[in-house]
Amino acid sequence: MSTSSIPAKDFGQVIGLALLRSGFLPPAADEVRVVVFDSSHFAPFAAADGVLDDAEKHRASRFRFAQDRSAYILSHSVWRIVLADCLGTQPADVPLASAPSGQPQLPGTALSTSLSHSGNWVAMAICAGATVGVDIEQTPTRTRLSDMVDVICTPDESAKLKLLPAKARENALLVLWTRKEALLKAFGLGLAVEPSTLSAETGLFVTSSVERAGLPRCRVHALELPAALVGALAAPENVSVKSVHWLNKNRA
Repeated sequence: MSTSSIPAKDFGQVIGLALLRSGFLPPAADEVRVVVFDSSHFAPFAAADGVLDDAEKHRASRFRFAQDRSAYILSHSVWRIVLADCLGTQPADVPLASAPSGQPQLPGTALSTSLSHSGNWVAMAICAGATVGVDIEQTPTRTRLSDMVDVICTPDESAKLKLLPAKARENALLVLWTRKEALLKAFGLGLAVEPSTLSAETGLFVTSSVERAGLPRCRVHALELPAALVGALAAPENVSVKSVHWLNKNRA
């Protein structure tokens, strides 16, 4: 789908059509849906910030580089359009707010949501449950994660990683990092908790190490992504169905 000849005012229609083609539907009670896209694909709409609230517009204006500013505007605009589709409202009317920890919230709704970006790539999760967390990372990374083993890994995880060859160890660390980021987002902890204190094996239930009222145990799910991306999803234990929807015709 080419956007180069479509006026910016039709941004919402373009995203709506892309969602339709991707098979996206609002999540049911036992579902979480993840939308993934390359924001550079929608570069002609970089000025289409009409659906953002004042706080988002202020944040966008503070980016030093135009590419980063464009990626922020596009990711948050698409986020609002997707959430509006789920809530049956207009993008500008989506009650998207942030907790003191920075965790996105949708007060007055039955949905939870999470956003992640790496370079131009964006992933957003929408869950019909108390909480959700998503994280994606491009590979290879710019940072040597092997230098951060003590920060990322529990002692058991560190011992297992030391048995791997160097290249495999770096990839395993990135996979582990995305799992922990997804969990920390789901628990609304951010950097308040050291990743090394949190175990993050897929399929196992994890309880937050810091008690937060109303948040259930979560389970980590791997996301099926192309070789250039690594990603993970953390969702409440009662959520058993997940699906990934691509807004771009051509994947990584």
